[in-house]
Amino acid sequence: MSAYKHMQSTMPYLRRILLVFVLSQISALAQQPTTPEGIRIADHVRVLASDSCSGRGPATSGIEKAAAYITKHFAEYGLQPAGRIAYADTFSLTTGVKLGDQNSVMFEVVIERPGVPLDKTKPTKLGWKLGTDYQPWGFSESGTVVGDVAFVGYGISSSGYDDYKDINVKDKIVIVLRGLPKWAEKDEALKQSASLRAKATLARDKGAVAVAFVNERGDSADVLARFGLDRLGKNSGIIALQVRRTPCSKIFPPKGTSLFTAETAIEQTKKPQSFVFANTKATVTTSLAFEEGTTQNIVGVVRGTDPTLAGEYVVVGAHYDHLGMGDENSLAASTTPSIHYGADDNASGTAGVIELAGRLARNPGKRSVIFMTYSGEEKGLLGSKHWVSNPTIPLTSVVAMINMDMIGRLKDGKLNIQGLGTSSMWPALIDSAKKDLPLTISTTADGFGPSDHSSFTGKGIPVLFYFTGLHSDYHRPSDTWDKVNADGEALVLTMVERSLRLVTDAPTRPDFTKGADKPAANQSSSIALKVTLGVIPDYSDDPQGLRLTGVKPGSPAEKAGLTGDDIMTKLGNTQIKNIYDLMTALGTFKPGDQADVEFLRDGKKMTKKVTFSGK
Repeated sequence: MSAYKHMQSTMPYLRRILLVFVLSQISALAQQPTTPEGIRIADHVRVLASDSCSGRGPATSGIEKAAAYITKHFAEYGLQPAGRIAYADTFSLTTGVKLGDQNSVMFEVVIERPGVPLDKTKPTKLGWKLGTDYQPWGFSESGTVVGDVAFVGYGISSSGYDDYKDINVKDKIVIVLRGLPKWAEKDEALKQSASLRAKATLARDKGAVAVAFVNERGDSADVLARFGLDRLGKNSGIIALQVRRTPCSKIFPPKGTSLFTAETAIEQTKKPQSFVFANTKATVTTSLAFEEGTTQNIVGVVRGTDPTLAGEYVVVGAHYDHLGMGDENSLAASTTPSIHYGADDNASGTAGVIELAGRLARNPGKRSVIFMTYSGEEKGLLGSKHWVSNPTIPLTSVVAMINMDMIGRLKDGKLNIQGLGTSSMWPALIDSAKKDLPLTISTTADGFGPSDHSSFTGKGIPVLFYFTGLHSDYHRPSDTWDKVNADGEALVLTMVERSLRLVTDAPTRPDFTKGADKPAANQSSSIALKVTLGVIPDYSDDPQGLRLTGVKPGSPAEKAGLTGDDIMTKLGNTQIKNIYDLMTALGTFKPGDQADVEFLRDGKKMTKKVTFSGK
């Protein structure tokens, strides 16, 4: 608004009128739908991605308005309610976390003085300042603990290396280095135990009452991570803190082993350097207030026409939640709260569910179809996980799941379909469905991924996931309804509907391909990356490498000179052909490390040097 007022004061009247007219025409024509299907889709997206819905954060009034809109259309189309109460399948979730007013860390250190007995020596008090020196992690427990202090290196344990081998940490407060030493970065066993949650769980199981993670010396910034809700949930069973190196170094003995020397010794000797601090106690108090709420999946069913097959179901789903005013998953450059409209992510998929529900209601197939929109996807696939764990029908009667997430940005007819490896029927089915459609389809065998179909794959249900690709507006306020290609989405829905009807009317149910029921190792959430590159990858297959759709502002990738449409081919010593190769490569670096990144730009091979930052 302020920029517009400035323009008014400096631009002649007629020029202002002309400019406003031209801009309005450009905006109106940018993605204007031309087909009846496209017009309906655009209308759905416009409502769901409106100011009124306020970004559809779970347990907000905005998402309740979106739920009412979906419910209204299900009822108008004649879908039978299939929730626990009418169309609603309500569940609880943690929506956020805030720091309480009782957070403190205080050390009492008795420093030996010549000729003065220890019991006569007054302890020196040393406190850490909240928000400057330390902060709790979002998965920390609340409470107060008092105990001796121990240093346990990287806080990892395996057959070849064990920081806990010769030390008893029961009832102690332990100091743990983040990440891994360089020599352990290729050790798969140690990599599996390098995440914060894995280290915290190990410390808890060893009897520690609190764990303080200190940044590595390679982290030149030595900053505290953003405080927020941990997507893996709470109830860790241990108080967990992050502390910067400088305040942590001050509690190490003035004439003993320092943080730096202990870290260096582990790197050089490959042996643990764990020890209990002499004459040192600490009192740690944490207070975290978790915000709880309820939200709902919306569930309706179109009954099949075949007396026998109607007892089997195909689930067609999409998540309808987004980031609200911006949460821990926002990629916005500014931290100021603002509506994250989520037009493509995933009002587009929700519009697809509504549109297909109407089509199937008018012309049902032989099998029944459950149409479902999920909440809590952005919080960790919560809605779909809730339903497959507490289904409203026997889960054994679900023959397949079709998921639509971000299908509103079709460009050059390129559509990615994932999950083809989850059933032997899928390749032939997709070939049949795409006949005569002006689509260029790329496929991925993996049935796991960062969307709701993963919940079904994990239950042994064949899945198909439709996706038109990431873009620079992903998880930003700029993902608005006017950028959705509604006619393109209508074409995608034609492909989805054909696929769906081939499943509903098939004489036999799709088989589930054994071996597709486990995610790739590099996709496992147990592997914690220490660095970020800041690229937005295109998940569709590209024989040349990993194509980028954008880079995050201020990220290492942007600073190195990478841009959208670059194709990464190598990072450090790792060849990059897909997102999994990239994750593997990133796992070999720590903050502050540098590496060459090779990529193609307009067919020309280029090399840049990137400096990694912490996550």
